Amino acid sequence: MGCGGASATEGPEGTGTTGGSGDLPGPTGPSTEPAEGSTSGADTTLGGPSGSHDGGSSETGAEPASPRYDAVRQKSSHNAYQRDEAPFDQLVYHRVRSLEFDIHVGKTFAPTASGEWYVYHTDIVDDATWCVRLGHCLEAVAAFTQTAADHEVVTLWIDLKDPWDDTHGPDELDAALRGVFGEALIGPAELLERSGCGDAPSLQAALTDPRCGWPSVDALRGRVLVVLTGADSVLRTYHDESIVQRVALVAPSGVGLGDAGVWPNTAVFNFAAGEVAQAAAHVSAGHVARVWDCNDASSWDAAVAAGAHHIGTDMVSAHADPWARTHDGAGWPFACADECPGVTPESEVTIVGIDVDSGDIWGTADSGWFLYDDHGDAPDGTWRGFVSTPNSHVDPFAKGCLMARASTDAGAPYFAVCRPADDEPLRVQWRPSPGASSTAAEDPITAPNTLDGEGAAFMRLRVSDGGTCIAGDGSADGVTWVEIAARCFDAPLPLQGIAASSHDSGAVRLLFGGITHEGGGPAQRYDLGEFGAAAAFGSAAADAYDGVLP
Repeated sequence: MGCGGASATEGPEGTGTTGGSGDLPGPTGPSTEPAEGSTSGADTTLGGPSGSHDGGSSETGAEPASPRYDAVRQKSSHNAYQRDEAPFDQLVYHRVRSLEFDIHVGKTFAPTASGEWYVYHTDIVDDATWCVRLGHCLEAVAAFTQTAADHEVVTLWIDLKDPWDDTHGPDELDAALRGVFGEALIGPAELLERSGCGDAPSLQAALTDPRCGWPSVDALRGRVLVVLTGADSVLRTYHDESIVQRVALVAPSGVGLGDAGVWPNTAVFNFAAGEVAQAAAHVSAGHVARVWDCNDASSWDAAVAAGAHHIGTDMVSAHADPWARTHDGAGWPFACADECPGVTPESEVTIVGIDVDSGDIWGTADSGWFLYDDHGDAPDGTWRGFVSTPNSHVDPFAKGCLMARASTDAGAPYFAVCRPADDEPLRVQWRPSPGASSTAAEDPITAPNTLDGEGAAFMRLRVSDGGTCIAGDGSADGVTWVEIAARCFDAPLPLQGIAASSHDSGAVRLLFGGITHEGGGPAQRYDLGEFGAAAAFGSAAADAYDGVLP
């Protein structure tokens, strides 16, 4: 890395609240009392709550230990590319496992190349999108699925807005999906095999037979299910191919129960909010039903009453619209009509949550919350992780950071790579000397990956030269990194960990995931209990916990 730093500009933020600082007893420190405002919760991870587990497989058709895919209800993000919340944060922060992308062969002034699709709703009139091309959308989802290898099943609804053509056909779409998700995809052939009724006359018969049926949600961990919607004529071309050749299901719209049999290679059907009676009939017949356009409490409740499995809504944030919620208190993203059987809590990614109420980490003195270890004996090493934030109904400069710091004084020198909330880009900021003003450098991470202000924000902090030289990197996928800025200091920055601030906007929730530190040996994974101490800067107060709270 280059010491001396990249070009930097003064950040747009105002000076945060100045206040005293204090060393608080850490969650694993000598005191037996928890840190003030810091609570160590149950060992809850990205995978959901703890519970009994007896295997969770439905390959034999026996009653699974966890509910089957067709026995759970989940929030489905309608037009997920158009929401205030980024797809990555919809998956991590808002606990959504069902997202929709609308795809088009081209735009008015920009046709796509072979095997590429544009993502938008209506060209020119309503073409705002978080990810311009389908590949970009899929990569945003893959950033989550690759980070949390044991994630609950993710269902992608791809709405085909245009007919197939010579360079945009079923083969090209399947190739695009395979190219991003590979073996994580679970398609019709595998569903038939795992139903326990492999000799059934159709996939629909196998999945709706009460002796057989869908795999359990535990058995589907780490998998991605793709379902296509659109005009019947477009779906028919895909559906009528041998199911062995295809990677997705189709979900025809508004089909009466009596006509379901003309779609034997699927057991998934799609309905508008005004068609809940039809949806209920399909649910009673053992089909999976999605009901979309449920944008108020009454339409949501009607879909719940109909037994819909995927409830499509624009109201992704459960903070703003608590009625639009299916995840439980530990973050498990599904709900059951009755009590859910046991589910498996294990996951590859540990989440540390911080609810912080503070000023800002900025200016000449900081107001924020810091969970850290003292690496004074061996300050060099690399920190990695991601921060997931609310992208709506929040101050844009609330932020979560990987930080290295000289001391817990509010005006101490520091270096941090931070993800602001809302749509501000990833940033590196630092204070070069005690009491000096902070400086920031921002980078949208444009190549080779695309990371806008609301993209998946993987962060890396590289500490070298005895803790005096530090670089901050960003990534859209946790694999390919872009250096944002680097800086050398006159003295070491031995206090290292995660920091959070709410920018004088009241309490804000930030989720830190997959935090690891590698200092010459194997990487150490950090949950809340691994941090040795906690400190408040200025007027900050916070609750810290493992996992995801309601």
